[in-house]
Amino acid sequence: MTLYSFKGHYPVEVTDNNKGWYEVPAKPEAPEGKQVAWLNGEWVVRDPKPADRPGYQWNWNHGEMAWIECEYPVTLPEGEDLPVIIPINSLTLSDSLTI
Repeated sequence: MTLYSFKGHYPVEVTDNNKGWYEVPAKPEAPEGKQVAWLNGEWVVRDPKPADRPGYQWNWNHGEMAWIECEYPVTLPEGEDLPVIIPINSLTLSDSLTI
């Protein structure tokens, strides 16, 4: 089975004859406990994504070919509102601000 990718998108067996399609290698088999993913125009055999924990998320680092745990930014507690930020260039001389 020959696979084709359209400008790096996930490989398929059938093209629509538009320019930009190219043949890609066959999808490799994943050893037990691994998974195969199409990432950045190539097949990658990797460990499954680890489970996220509160405040953190696992992201794939293609350069290192490894999962990297990243911290979420701090979020407001439920029910609190974000402060309103008005860009200075949207104000006119007739506007008044209360601080």
